[in-house]
Amino acid sequence: MAFGLYLHFPFCRHQCAYCDFYKETYDRSLESRFYDALRIETELAFQSLRDRDLRTATLYIGGGTPSLTSLDRLHDWLGQAQRLFPRDPAAEFSFEINPESCSRELLQTLLGLGVNRPVFGVQSFSRQLLKLLSRKHELRQVHEAIYLANALGYENYGCDLLYGLPGQTGKMLSSDLDQMTDLAPPHISFYQLTVEPRTELAKLVDSGKLTMPDADFVHALYQAGYEHFKENGYERYEVCSFAKLGGLTVPGRYPHLPEEGSMPSVPYVPGRGPHLPDLACRHNLNYWTGGDYLGLGPSAHSFIGGRRYSNAANLYEYVESLEKGRRPTKEDRSGPTERMFEAIMLGLRTAQGIDRAQFEKRFGRPLSDAIDSRQYELLLNSGHLVDDGDYLRLSDEALILADEITRRLTR
Repeated sequence: MAFGLYLHFPFCRHQCAYCDFYKETYDRSLESRFYDALRIETELAFQSLRDRDLRTATLYIGGGTPSLTSLDRLHDWLGQAQRLFPRDPAAEFSFEINPESCSRELLQTLLGLGVNRPVFGVQSFSRQLLKLLSRKHELRQVHEAIYLANALGYENYGCDLLYGLPGQTGKMLSSDLDQMTDLAPPHISFYQLTVEPRTELAKLVDSGKLTMPDADFVHALYQAGYEHFKENGYERYEVCSFAKLGGLTVPGRYPHLPEEGSMPSVPYVPGRGPHLPDLACRHNLNYWTGGDYLGLGPSAHSFIGGRRYSNAANLYEYVESLEKGRRPTKEDRSGPTERMFEAIMLGLRTAQGIDRAQFEKRFGRPLSDAIDSRQYELLLNSGHLVDDGDYLRLSDEALILADEITRRLTR
């Protein structure tokens, strides 16, 4: 099973209205304390796991806004991480970037540090919706970021796009979809906007100043996105995840750029299941298939050897604990029942579905023992479920209903 490493960079320039990920306002001296603590945490984590195979197949740096980081500090930490958790030569290395903080210098430096999969937080091409989300980038900065990624030879990179926003019309989504596929990123994450408690968006919705679209309309928006991506050469391998077929970046509106960069795409076709696109995010696939991963930084989560734990979602508590030589972790006490539910839920969200052999190996019991037989038969007869003997998955039409179907199967 692959081993993934995640780093949560806990700083942003400003607070987006919809975001509930842990972060602090960027401060250079506070960032310095964070990296000092991170080096301690990395060493302590290694000491606790040194009896395991710690070769890293995927590395993901998210946040927050990692593109604000001190590149010198990042370089130093990556050297330590490489020494303790050596990366496979073909490792996938993702790095989140806000378009307004993207530059040629940043992308060139990241390339030198081993990043081979930048992820750009586009969210929308509508100025009206970007303002509602409190996003600060200009549309030209999105185009510049994609141009630079192609020009510098990144064969794999991703873009995030949101749907189901207050005031978003079908025409607005259609424009977003057209502009996204015109840029032809190798990977698109198509997320439904959700109202998270204690965010500015939640306050506006609770006060009646904003109204979220109803479920049927949101479903229609998603279906429009799915059909559009499919027509433009993308394969859906998870409810929200679409990868370009063919394995190479398509130059899109920049035909003068080279089609082939210096980094090969890395196929990922686990088990015996249906094909997965070469440009699927392997880090996320490791999450969804129950692989081990170590999370570092405030609020980061880890799952290793069936044990789940998380770091304190407070930078000051995180730093103070590590300065005293203690890891700021909290154990998740949920047991096998919760783990099986999680495995079924995540598996059914993927186009591949649940690997029966892997499920039985992991939990010591067949998948049939963990699901409601009556609901299984009903969903199989209705065409929502597809069972080929090795994998249990949802039909294309039913994939968006994965969470509801999981609840029915496991009640």
